[in-house]
Amino acid sequence: MNALFKLIRIPNLIIIGITLSLLYYNAEKQTLAWFNFLMLGLGTICIAAAGNVINDILDVEIDLINKKNRVVVGQLISVQRAWILYFFLNIVALGLSVCLRSMDLFLFFLGAILLLYFYSTAWKRQVLIGNLVVAFLCSWVVIEFWWFSYASLTPYWHGILLVYTVFAFLSTLVRELVKDLEDLEGDALQGCRTLAIQKGAPFVKKTILILLSFLLILLIAEARFFNAYSAYLAFVYLIIALIFPLFYLMRTVCYANVASDFGRISRLVKAYMLLGLLLLLLV
Repeated sequence: MNALFKLIRIPNLIIIGITLSLLYYNAEKQTLAWFNFLMLGLGTICIAAAGNVINDILDVEIDLINKKNRVVVGQLISVQRAWILYFFLNIVALGLSVCLRSMDLFLFFLGAILLLYFYSTAWKRQVLIGNLVVAFLCSWVVIEFWWFSYASLTPYWHGILLVYTVFAFLSTLVRELVKDLEDLEGDALQGCRTLAIQKGAPFVKKTILILLSFLLILLIAEARFFNAYSAYLAFVYLIIALIFPLFYLMRTVCYANVASDFGRISRLVKAYMLLGLLLLLLV
């Protein structure tokens, strides 16, 4: 069971569930039926889990170099069983959309499944394409909720969801680029064409700093937005928990040089994303 949880990355799936739940229960004038929301959430989690499975199936050789103590497929779970689990999870997700008789949801789910498949089989090893796909899929969790709740949301919540979509995209893209720097050795041995391999660490670090600068501008705009709507608690949290730590993160990126440094930054970015998620409790 522990091997299964590691394979589908239970902590990440829990974060997806919490994100959708916070959006659903905090959004004003919510008209999305509870059962429909549950099906949307379960389907999203199944697709994300399936994406993790196929990623590990196709990355066994690279992971034996970059994460040799954390390889699951081929050691704790057979490749055949991993493939069965992958197809099962995707079929369940599509089945949930069929049960709801929602063509929009079916297309959302099918699109995500295809993106994850092509990411794992080809795009992951290409310059920047794989990073952009993962960043988009992370923001997709917010986008799909926004899409199915659009008509019932107030202008205030449309603004919040727009910022969260961009925040999820930028922060995930930063983390993906940091992970490429961390995994540089293994990716190079496997012939991957990541941005870190093609352009070198200094170029990628500059790119990360530019993205973090865009994120800073976004958060300053969001602070002004909260102030305009008199959401002062959210305003204070945003300044203390998200804007100030961003300067520390930028400084840490500047001084990072080896894989262990980038591994630490990757964990910091993940914690930073969780701080962003907690803001939903205050909006």
